[in-house]
Amino acid sequence: MAVALFAFSLFLNTRNNDFPFSYHPDEGGKTIQVIQYMRNYHHPLLMLSATDIISRVAFIPRESQPIVETGRGVSAAFAAGAVVALALIARLRYGTVAGWGAGFAVALQVDLFETAHYMKEDPALLFGLAVSLLAAQVWWMQPSARTLRWLGIACGIATAGKYLGIVSLAFAVPLVIWHRATDPSFDRRARLKLFAIAFGVTFLLGNLPLFAYKLSSPFRSIRNEMKGVAGGHRGITREVPHTEYLETLQKNMPPAVLLLAGAYTLIVVVTARRRTGPEWASLLFPLGYLAVISCSPKIADRYLLPVNVLLPFLGVLGAAEIGRLIGGTGPGPRKVIGVLVLAGLSAFQVNAQLPAFRRSFDGFTHDDPTAVAEWIKVNLPADAVIAEDHRVNLSPTKANGVSKNARVPQKVYNANFAPDLGTLDELLKKGVTHVAICKQSYGRYFKDETKPRDGVKTGFDKRREFYARVLEEGELVQEWPSGTISYLQPGIKLFRVAPAKN
Repeated sequence: MAVALFAFSLFLNTRNNDFPFSYHPDEGGKTIQVIQYMRNYHHPLLMLSATDIISRVAFIPRESQPIVETGRGVSAAFAAGAVVALALIARLRYGTVAGWGAGFAVALQVDLFETAHYMKEDPALLFGLAVSLLAAQVWWMQPSARTLRWLGIACGIATAGKYLGIVSLAFAVPLVIWHRATDPSFDRRARLKLFAIAFGVTFLLGNLPLFAYKLSSPFRSIRNEMKGVAGGHRGITREVPHTEYLETLQKNMPPAVLLLAGAYTLIVVVTARRRTGPEWASLLFPLGYLAVISCSPKIADRYLLPVNVLLPFLGVLGAAEIGRLIGGTGPGPRKVIGVLVLAGLSAFQVNAQLPAFRRSFDGFTHDDPTAVAEWIKVNLPADAVIAEDHRVNLSPTKANGVSKNARVPQKVYNANFAPDLGTLDELLKKGVTHVAICKQSYGRYFKDETKPRDGVKTGFDKRREFYARVLEEGELVQEWPSGTISYLQPGIKLFRVAPAKN
């Protein structure tokens, strides 16, 4: 089952993942870290180190596009590993049918599928968290030095995947303290010591070379990341705690998933006395994780990944509990009915997930930045001058030099945000005739709940004023609406901001 689910998930997650590395604003910088063997320590090094090792073993060219596709393959493998880990938990608790149900429900979770298509740390974090929950289950069932060591290793992997993975200790440490091993000499202090050693060694090994350049580098980068988490990102903040993630769950999560996960929650609460520590951990962890990220003004859909993935998993556990209530625990026809109920409800949930999955799968086959470039080549004069948001990707030039090749013959001024190139009047003086912007960039400046961080109001207002003028005064020449995959269909609009030449 584990091998089949891993292969199935890896196959899905590696479909259509060869789009240009410049589409995602973070991937170019990550490829440079691998190619030049340098690290900025914005995140732990597990994903980058795995990509580096695999690219060398497989003799992958040290160029950005081959490296980014290798990194995306690594992300896909971490995602597939998370699928297997959660399926094994379901199997240990409720049997093989539940294992298969949980595996397919998680493998077809749309956010996992999308995130696994990028060279990002989030699948590594999810893998570590899923393996930590599995190791906690095994430790509880068979408490020994060996299983405790694996729990420490799993939590170390989670933290080496992303700094936020340290939240795995929130459920692991209490389980280590509360559950005693069969050996009386293996007391609480000995257990915590063994766990801490396994955790620390794994984290350090996953982050080699941690201090390769400057002793202060990792700490400085961690501090900067924490400032972003606490204060906001790219000059934007919002009131906390906020309800953005709850609204996202309500909007995007299939009702069947929420219904079955809710049923599992209710059954566990009603039968609380006979529930084990790992059962409470798998139920309460996504709730606690949601509360933690809802207290940060730094928002991105991928931050919700552990919650989005664990909800279908809990939904299948809910189906298993309902099947157990109907079928009982003994053998006979009633048990068969219970298994059929479990299989039917699991299939019902997976079927409810399929429409969103199909939309995302199709989304990765459609590339708007390429369509924009082809349209401009045909319809704009060669002497047109274009200012663009970087995510439009006509000229994927970045400060770190990942690419210098324009995708159109026209002259292109490029910045992460077009307003950073200057005011509209300043750009007109430079000869700019067109401005290409995308909703993923300008949309954040027109949300009521967002506001500038302290000390950056001038920059916030400058960007908002620029976009407002372009939207109001510019002549809309062509539009490519936002699509399912934000990096491939970011919602591009092309405006003429200077009179057309006769």
